[in-house]
Amino acid sequence: MFEYFPTNYPWSLTVACSIAMGAEMSEIADVCRPLSNVVSGVSHAVANEAWYQSWSNVAQRMERLGGDMERRGWLYSAGEYYFRAANYFLMAERNTPWADGRKLYTYKKAQKYFYEALKLRGDLAKRVTIPYGESKEVAAILSLPEGPGPHPAVIFFNGFDSIKEMHYAFYAKDAAKRGIAVLFIDQEGTGEAMRLQGIHKQVESEKIAGMWYDYLAALPEIDGDRIGVSGISNGGYDAPRSAAFEKRLKAVVCVGAFYNADDYMGRFEGGKMSVTAGLADLDEHMMKVHGVDDVETAWRAFAKRDLNGVMDKVTVPLLVVHGENDRQVPIWHADRTIAEAVNSPKVEYKVFTLSEGSTEHVGVDNMPMHSQYVFDWFAEALGGVTSAG
Repeated sequence: MFEYFPTNYPWSLTVACSIAMGAEMSEIADVCRPLSNVVSGVSHAVANEAWYQSWSNVAQRMERLGGDMERRGWLYSAGEYYFRAANYFLMAERNTPWADGRKLYTYKKAQKYFYEALKLRGDLAKRVTIPYGESKEVAAILSLPEGPGPHPAVIFFNGFDSIKEMHYAFYAKDAAKRGIAVLFIDQEGTGEAMRLQGIHKQVESEKIAGMWYDYLAALPEIDGDRIGVSGISNGGYDAPRSAAFEKRLKAVVCVGAFYNADDYMGRFEGGKMSVTAGLADLDEHMMKVHGVDDVETAWRAFAKRDLNGVMDKVTVPLLVVHGENDRQVPIWHADRTIAEAVNSPKVEYKVFTLSEGSTEHVGVDNMPMHSQYVFDWFAEALGGVTSAG
């Protein structure tokens, strides 16, 4: 992985995510250069403030340049600038504490420019919503391939701290090229569901998957008999759990497995957390997404998300991809997920090795390698295309 900050994994991970979303390297350099002076030797609060300011400054530059292009009527160019503005605003927000009022403000700015960019660039994608309970809603991005359809489709779950806009940037083009529609969802405890609706993380992921299945299957562009599910990182729990209990789903992919929280829970048993945290303020985020104000209570709630006793209920084709050098979720999660899928008719396990690349958490060091493999597999499983011929 490109590690601009070798002593700060959460910062380096965020930089890698931004690059995978389409950042320009010179702009990344402009963000990171001033941060090299505060990556160590200062308080956490000072480092957080520097992080927010540096990403926001470059995001505001993209905002300004996009506005210049839009006023000239150069709308494709404006869309590209706005897309990068959204990228950088999201990275500023990612490591900003929940108690900081600028977090929500910055998230909303990112949302504004992201969807403006989709419109100006002419992307075949739009934000969609469905009701959640009596007074709330959940949102997703529906990305379509060219042509009238009906197309196969994939419901795509976020990870613990990632969001639908990020995954659209990672995967939408590769999916569309293979004739696959993707519904990138903000499930409970993530993205809009958490930030704008206050919907906390859940265990039974099949419920939201079923709601979104109903939405997709009713669309004329989608073939309701060819809908699969995928999830990234902690979504590697949500996706197979959904496939195990929502039997209308026809295939499942884990973009990075997540079997359970055992690696994280040792700290509450007299030991320590045995893996690397992907967020600068992981405990704060954990409490927020579970709606509690005690660290251990939050983690105990998270630990209920466990695939033990679940995988034997998966009866559709399964793919698990995992990086050999995943520092957040060790490879045993993938091994066990695969080993227990005894009733899946087709199981494939792809480990990206150090010699290949795409070997860090969810392939963030070389995201196209993971993306192309996943959507080629989905094309075979759901009836997409794998070539232009």
